[in-house]
Order: sequence, then structure tokens, then C-alpha cells
Amino acid sequence: MRAFVVIFFLASGLFTSIGCSSVSSAPTDAEKPYVLLVSIDGYRFDYNRLHNPKHLTEFAAHAAQVTHLIPSFPTVTFPNHITLVTGLYPAHHGIVSNHFYNHDLQQSYSMKIKQAVTDDRFYHGVPLWSLAGQQGLKSATYFWPGSEAKIAGQRPDYWLPYNDDAPNNERVEQVLQWFNLPEAERPQFVTLYFSDVDTAGHHFGPTSDNTYQAVQSIDQAIGQLLAGIQALPFKVNVIITSDHGMANVADFPRMYTDKLFAGNEALKAKFSFNNDAAFSLITATGENKLQDLDALEVLTKKVPGLQFYRQQDIPAYLHFSGNQSIEDAVLISNQHYITSTDAKVGVTGKHGYDASVITDMNTVLYAQGPAFNHVSIEHAENIHLYPLIAHILGLTITEPIDGRLSVLAPLLAQ
Repeated sequence: MRAFVVIFFLASGLFTSIGCSSVSSAPTDAEKPYVLLVSIDGYRFDYNRLHNPKHLTEFAAHAAQVTHLIPSFPTVTFPNHITLVTGLYPAHHGIVSNHFYNHDLQQSYSMKIKQAVTDDRFYHGVPLWSLAGQQGLKSATYFWPGSEAKIAGQRPDYWLPYNDDAPNNERVEQVLQWFNLPEAERPQFVTLYFSDVDTAGHHFGPTSDNTYQAVQSIDQAIGQLLAGIQALPFKVNVIITSDHGMANVADFPRMYTDKLFAGNEALKAKFSFNNDAAFSLITATGENKLQDLDALEVLTKKVPGLQFYRQQDIPAYLHFSGNQSIEDAVLISNQHYITSTDAKVGVTGKHGYDASVITDMNTVLYAQGPAFNHVSIEHAENIHLYPLIAHILGLTITEPIDGRLSVLAPLLAQ
């Protein structure tokens, strides 16, 4: 029998201090490992308890696990999905937010700009599908941020352009078809992505009936997928995790960046703000940047709970500096919803916050199967999953990463 690993993800001159992971060589036995990486976007660490999904709850009860998987800052979708498949913090892999400006390329990046998403020049590091391809393993992605670009010289062998309207059952069926391909054509590393839970959490809040229904719907898809995997003549290892959690911001005070200037239009004209709920990337556009930033810092100190950092002064534990796309300075708050007066109103749930302060940003990691022990780790950063997957696949990590295999090694049976 061949051992399979199935991984579910419920669902960011750059290096400062990066450790390189030590990964063992390919298995010596005749068994070929397989990894399925499924992202259920926005699955908070306590959703099993809050929403009681049948299949996910039953799975977790018998799993090795990280009960609070800590996403990288900022805790938003594209940076953390890229972190999960590169083992790099967002400042190191280049996707520092869901939308930003790259000064080297003189182009904007946004998850909604197709030309940017498919441009490999925005991305650094070696995604797992590229690492697999470089070392002779086939891969497939049914949606994953970055998978539409040719990063590190590789695309997945099988991939699909993102389509949010693709029914979940069709996504599951395609993954099962990939696993049923003849062995020579079959991918060993596969990803699958679901967005419903994140969407419901944003519009209605993490504890709402709508989010409950979204969790139940995804749980049915997971049940369908597990049944299909279990019907294969293979042993299966399963991991369940996410890119980030979700916080209820209905009662957070709105911090409008365009109101900071209190009528000082001359100073306001010298800045550009890129807001995303918990943070704002600030570009100083005037000729006297240092003087202008000093003036802005004075204004921000009038807002309790709002933190202003020049990029070089951002707290080291956030690992969010050394990349010019982060811009000149950053506003960070764990007490506000940072926005502007022309932004959409009515958003109930958001993410992006510092996970060490707003623990609702944390997610889960569950693992079951012959590759794993039934043990529990309380906290671990999501950068460490990359070397774990590479180890299971027998891949050698070829470039420096931030993650370390030793952190999640206790989850492994060997």
C-alpha cells in the first residue's frame, strides 16, 4: 500500500534573520507519499466548538494538532496563503498585503488584478509545487494564491484559474479525479481552496447563523472528500488548517485615515494610505519625507490605541520590514477598524490584526494518519508547515526559509 498525506487548509536584500530547515532525503521504502492541501479560508481556531461541524469535529477528536496555529502579520488571505506554501514571512516572499504597490516593478498588486496575480516577478521563494516539480514530483492546484504564476521557474502540472463561483462539489470531484489518475500522471502534491466561511464571516460576523451555515456547507464538502479519499486503496494522512481567523469588528471604532488631518489639506496631499482593517501602509509623496512623517506621527498620537511606525521601527516580532512594498510607515491598531470615508460600510467581521494580541486571528492545524502521532501543540507559527510538508514528500529545501521542521516534528510518528 502507498501512504497518502491529505492536508486541509481552512481558509506574505529582504532577509534579516532566516533559518534554513534541514530536511531528510526521500523515503527509502517503495511507498510514494501524497499531500492534499485544502484551504478553508477564514476558519477560526474555535469554529469546531462554535459551529459543531460533524466531519471536522470528528476528525479533530482523533488528530495530532496545533490548537492555535498563528498566522503571519498581516493576517490576511494572500500573504498567509503564500507563507503556507513557501515557509517565508510576507516581507520575505513579497506579497505584503492583499493589495500594495511594488516600486521595483512600478506596478500595483491586488488579488483582483489578474495581470498582477499571474506575474511571477511579484513572488519570491520556492512554493511547494515548484519545489516538487524541480525534484521530479507532479503537482496540482484547484485554486491557491500564487498558483497561476510561474514562480521559481515552475507552475503546477495541473492548475485552474480562480473562479469563485466554482461549486464546492465540483472542486472535490476534480481533486478525486487527480488522485485516480494512472500513477505516472498522478500528482503527489495537490491543493484545494474554499472561500465560503471567510465570506460569511466578513458579511455577518464569526458567530452568526450565516457563518454557521457556511461552516456546515464546507463540512459536507469535506465529508464528500474524505469519503472519496478513504475509498482509494491507499492509507491516508490528513491535515486540516487555515490562513487566518476572524474578529467581530461591529463594535470597533472606525479610524478614518483621511480624517487624521483635521482640515490640513496641504499635509494630507503628501500621503497615500493603503488601508486594510488592522493596518495601513503609508507612502510619503512629498519632497520632505522625514519632516512630513514627523508631522503625521504627531497627528496619530492623538488617537488612543493607534500605533505609528516608520518601517525600520516596526516591532521585530512582526517580521514586517525590509521590503519597500511595505512603504515608508505603517499604522497598526488592534482596537480600531482602519478605513477611509469612501470605503464600504456594514462589514461585521475582519482580519489582519496582530495575532498575538487579537487571538481570534488564530486558526487550527489537525493531522491524522500513519505519518502522525496523536499529540497536541498549543501554539506554532504557520511558517513551519512548509518544511513539514517537504519532509513528508521527501523533498530537499533548496533556499533559505523562515520555518523550521523541528517545531512541528513532534506531530510526526517518525
